[in-house]
Amino acid sequence: MGLSLAHRFLREANRAAGGGDYFRWPAVGAALGYTDDQSIRALNSLDQRKLLILLVGGDARLLGAGRRLAAELEAARSGR
Repeated sequence: MGLSLAHRFLREANRAAGGGDYFRWPAVGAALGYTDDQSIRALNSLDQRKLLILLVGGDARLLGAGRRLAAELEAARSGR
């Protein structure tokens, strides 16, 4: 079974943030081939679960729980 839309978004957001916490959500959505509507649904889901905070102007911030889950998803993907 594949990852949910939100989980794929979270994993890509973690990559986009690099070593930091902040990323541009439109760029993450575009990298995944998501429409703006799909990106916003993923963001709202992740925000409700306290994995990230949606900011103004296309910015978002990963929270610690979001970064940890993204790392777990990446590890599962690579079979670690």
